Amino acid sequence: MSESRQTTRNVSSRLESMSTVRYIAIDPERLDRMRDRGADEYGNPWTLRVANGGEPLRCCLRRAEPDERIALICYTPWTQPSPWMEAGPVFVHFERCAGYETPHLYPAAFLDHDSVMNTFDHTGARAYQHITFVRPAEDHEAVIRALMAEAEVAYLHVRSAEALCFTFEVQPAA
Repeated sequence: MSESRQTTRNVSSRLESMSTVRYIAIDPERLDRMRDRGADEYGNPWTLRVANGGEPLRCCLRRAEPDERIALICYTPWTQPSPWMEAGPVFVHFERCAGYETPHLYPAAFLDHDSVMNTFDHTGARAYQHITFVRPAEDHEAVIRALMAEAEVAYLHVRSAEALCFTFEVQPAA
């Protein structure tokens, strides 16, 4: 495929995605409550770490720069009890940041890693038949559009395929 056709396809893919889904980082107010308590929701101390660089930040959906002030916390995307509730380690900024400012675009920092698209139905149960593994070379946005177009899929969690840590949530655009 010619470079111009590939670029046009990529731009077209991103524009289609913009109107159909939202990419959602960890809620900044929820993180503020943890910072104010000095602990994550599981009682682990809110401890300053100095970034090596490259840590995946779930508050703003980018990679940390060397020497940034970050914290490693235990996090679950669920806010109500659920048998599907999974908690695990995630990196966030130690202090509040601007958050993820382009929720209509797939976070570019996470395109170069293997991901698991963990789908959920309208009751909040896992939609096992739609769970999908995505490689870096694949079109992440096209996969998400296809999954979100399935009648059974209400939303999904993107997770690292290596560590299975929560990365971000995808919901239909409002």
